[in-house]
Amino acid sequence: MNRLENFHENRADLQQFLGSILEGVLSEDDLKRGPEAISKKLSPLVASFPFLDLCYVLDGRGRQIGPNVVGARTSPILAREGDGEDRSRRPYYREARDAAGSVLTPPYFSSATNSLCVTVATPVRDERGALQGVVVADIDFEQIVALLEDDHRRRSMEPFFKGAYAIFSLGLLVVSLGLAIQAFHSLSQVFRHLDKIADTTPSFQATILLTLALAIFDLSKTIFEEEVLLRKDVRRHSATRRTLTRFIASILIAISIEALMLVFKFAIQDPSHLNEAGWLVFSVVGLLMGLGVYVYLGARAEVMLTSGKARERRKESVASARAALAGKSDAAA
Repeated sequence: MNRLENFHENRADLQQFLGSILEGVLSEDDLKRGPEAISKKLSPLVASFPFLDLCYVLDGRGRQIGPNVVGARTSPILAREGDGEDRSRRPYYREARDAAGSVLTPPYFSSATNSLCVTVATPVRDERGALQGVVVADIDFEQIVALLEDDHRRRSMEPFFKGAYAIFSLGLLVVSLGLAIQAFHSLSQVFRHLDKIADTTPSFQATILLTLALAIFDLSKTIFEEEVLLRKDVRRHSATRRTLTRFIASILIAISIEALMLVFKFAIQDPSHLNEAGWLVFSVVGLLMGLGVYVYLGARAEVMLTSGKARERRKESVASARAALAGKSDAAA
């Protein structure tokens, strides 16, 4: 979901940036010279931009001219394929055929690279505006978004961060297992001395150890899921809010059970300390209320931020449409 949200938020910038790369690469004369001239024009382009996985050219009717020009991540086998294929039914060709500039498709799974990609198509027209061809390029979506957001350095360090989180998560898991072993040992003592059933200390000790082991295990699982298994967008407030909510929820569950155990223990053994246990219960309630306020305000802030970006995109679209209409009016005059 984060990737799709990233695309919709950055679509205008992506379309403008990628379109500027393909626009002007080929002219009407280059199309007339044939596949070899086209390949000589596209090869330096693919070599200069590592996020270009595949590039090819269609004629005015949507039929490919020459084989594919592939990047370093794409199988060399594809460089011998594609010549003469009819792509007139592809959405990017139909959009580019009727568009004045470059068009961009939503992300999809590429069979060429087995990864998420987008396709940009730029029409090539003659002086009268008639369609002569379409330059098409498959773009690695992850690389282009990281480049656009200037996030490629952080992403290059992600394997190290994930490894560190995995080690800490494993350490917490070992601590949790150790506490669980001690808890079961206390339980075994309870069953060995059933004649001293009036002594509830081992039972409470086993319950507290099990609760603490469960809380630490849940914390370990949360760290492993959030920081190792999931791909997080650190710039998105919802991802940070979700992670923090899960951490605080784990702590809340542990403290709530511990507070309940202390209430029962002091009620049975030492009622004079019952007030301290009650204050612990109230602290749990305060922490829960603070979490609720944080989640509510965070969600409101993200809605306002998203609405502001949507208004800016609408203004840019209206301005572009007006500029296009003005250009057509000038051309007609």
